[in-house]
Amino acid sequence: MKKSLVLFLILLILASFSIHSHEDRQDFDLDHSEMYPLSQLAVAGYGSMAFGALILIIVIFHKTMNEFIKKAVYMLLAMSVLLVTIYLVVTTLHLNTISITKGPVHWHADFEILVCDKEIMLTEPKGLSNKQGVDLMHAHNDNRIHVEGVLLSEKAASLGAFFYAIGGSLSSDGLKVPGDEGLTAVHEGDECNEKPAKFYVFVNGKLIENPSAYVISPYEKVPPGDRIKFVFTEKPLGEIDPNIKITK
Repeated sequence: MKKSLVLFLILLILASFSIHSHEDRQDFDLDHSEMYPLSQLAVAGYGSMAFGALILIIVIFHKTMNEFIKKAVYMLLAMSVLLVTIYLVVTTLHLNTISITKGPVHWHADFEILVCDKEIMLTEPKGLSNKQGVDLMHAHNDNRIHVEGVLLSEKAASLGAFFYAIGGSLSSDGLKVPGDEGLTAVHEGDECNEKPAKFYVFVNGKLIENPSAYVISPYEKVPPGDRIKFVFTEKPLGEIDPNIKITK
């Protein structure tokens, strides 16, 4: 009976992949939760609630339970743990199998944003997570891009994905960045110091094109991880320092 139930659950999870894997996906593949009937966090939460409720029943009513009821409750307790474990294992294995790196990554890249010679800081992170962005792509108020998790495509580790994750956007001729003072939005043709300005993105001191599509280098430490500088300025290219400042 138990083997049949476990097999049915595995088949149900695998069948759901074909239904959900291509629906309602984020543009940058940053959210994997909609691939499955329930997210891993939701399953862990429901499992914990069921486990706690059953433990409470045992503590309160154990003296009045007959042997049949005791066995039923303990079986439900074991099954709740088993089913949650199977769900988490199967979904994790599936994600790792379909990921482009065949497992989770932990990459970093440092960055600096300058608009009209003013450094732009991201919105101060709030809550216990201390994240600017989402689990897979975020910063920790440290001017460092963190890619932590399973990548289903290269674009999930792109600069465009990072700006999308923090609630902004990035293009070849401008950017939008949310900060504590509001949204900073600039576009080539806007002015700095009453002069038309242009947008530049440097990676490791080199000017790049199509910055939104740039995928950060797969390194945990910086360097060799990328150092990225976003500059919106009226200054000519030759007067711009392409290297980001060193932070500690």
